[in-house]
Amino acid sequence: MKPNIVIKEGWILNPNKNRVESIKTLISKNNGECICHNESENKHCPCTDYMNKDICHCGLYLKIKS
Repeated sequence: MKPNIVIKEGWILNPNKNRVESIKTLISKNNGECICHNESENKHCPCTDYMNKDICHCGLYLKIKS
C-alpha cells in the first residue's frame, strides 16, 4: 500500500527525491503505515500526527520555515 501524498499548507514534500522514494518504498512494505516510532491514532500515511499535530516523523514532509 503506497502512501497518499497530501501536502498541507506550510509544508513541502522533501526535495530529496531519493529520500522520498526510499520512504515511500518502506511505507509500502509496512502496509501503508509510518515507518518511524509513531504513536499517532492512525499510523497510515499521512498519519494523524502530520494531519492534526503538524509533526512528520519520517521526513517525507518538511515544514516550511517562515
